[in-house]
Amino acid sequence: MTPPLATRDLIKRTVIFTVVVFAAYAALAPFRGHIEDSVAFAARHVGLPGAFVFVYVVDTVIMPASLDMLFPFAHKWNPFLFLSLVSLASILGGCTGYWIGRSLNHWRYVKRATAAYHERGEQIIRKMGAWAIVLAGLTPIPYSTMSWIAGMLKLDFGLYAVASLSRIPRIVGYFYLARAGLSILGPGS
Repeated sequence: MTPPLATRDLIKRTVIFTVVVFAAYAALAPFRGHIEDSVAFAARHVGLPGAFVFVYVVDTVIMPASLDMLFPFAHKWNPFLFLSLVSLASILGGCTGYWIGRSLNHWRYVKRATAAYHERGEQIIRKMGAWAIVLAGLTPIPYSTMSWIAGMLKLDFGLYAVASLSRIPRIVGYFYLARAGLSILGPGS
């Protein structure tokens, strides 16, 4: 049986994740011109609807991707509109994952998709209830996986939905941290 995550471990993982993100942004500084060309292309051809779909899919399906990948590309977009759409997409994606877990937990695919994190996620949800979703919403704990597991355990959907609002401060905070990191890299970022 895997022990539940300790607060110290969560803080350590969050700090490590933040350092890695800033290091990645710094490593990309020499390619800023190419990245800006890519951003301009994406903004012209995909823009906010593409960001919405990307975040919805990432937070619905269990995959090794994160909505944080968008931040360097969206730093010049209207922050209120971008953050509103991305927050909505994230919460809707999590809710869809919840219902996938709740409705299809007897399917082999669903069990396989959550297997790597299921035991630990189940422990956290059984111990903390909806607070586990708040924790996943605010930290690098995989929100989509926890959403599926919450559905599989039939956590009350109303509590789940309210707890999912924790995605908003996390998304806003990480966006502005990423934006601050880009501005540290110099003018034109």
